[in-house]
Amino acid sequence: MRIRLILLFHILLAICLGATLAQDASETGTKTLSIPGLVARANDPVRIKVMLGATELQSSEPVPARFVGNFNAWETSFDAGDDWMTELSFVIKNVSPKKITCITILSNLLEAPYWQNGSSPKNVPGWSQNRVGQIPEQALHAARIPPRNDAPFELAQGEEFTMPIQDPEDYPALKAHIEKKLSISNVTAMTAVVTVLFEDGTRWLSINHSYSRPGEQPGDWIKISYEEWVGQPKSSEQ
Repeated sequence: MRIRLILLFHILLAICLGATLAQDASETGTKTLSIPGLVARANDPVRIKVMLGATELQSSEPVPARFVGNFNAWETSFDAGDDWMTELSFVIKNVSPKKITCITILSNLLEAPYWQNGSSPKNVPGWSQNRVGQIPEQALHAARIPPRNDAPFELAQGEEFTMPIQDPEDYPALKAHIEKKLSISNVTAMTAVVTVLFEDGTRWLSINHSYSRPGEQPGDWIKISYEEWVGQPKSSEQ
């Protein structure tokens, strides 16, 4: 009788462990993160490291970002659970002479990395966002972003700041919104764009490495050269 009980115990233990392992396997899978324009250029005002928890993610090589134009994209794939976007963050270092007062991260959430085969994206009813700091007053009319009572933020030259890609406080609502139409486990890819605003109201976009200043009309931005942005004579004038 004792032998039978021992055998029964081991059988039940094996069943439980098997169920646990199967559950864990179903909760993890390959995720793909693509960031057009993240491949750094000399005049970029920031340097960005991509983190999954405490691990820095690496891109094997720049890939053509056909879905946004002729820009190279930083891309990586990794294994993670369903709530993988909550584990991602950027370590952003200001390497420019101006103080950064606002940073926004906007990401498209997708069912698959469609850009790898040129197919049309599958619809995902949601997008990830996070923002830190306040939009400079001189850029409010151009930014077209609803004002919020965010705490003031400054990132001076040489300083670093770690910023989650998705606002942790907003994630439960985002997840609930997505799961009205599909399981969160179906969201396996993301593309992200970083916007940096400076104390003088100018901005920089990671997607095309461009500087701009607010125009006169609402929502209007005027592209400027790096020399104009930093207040130096243009190369042709030197």
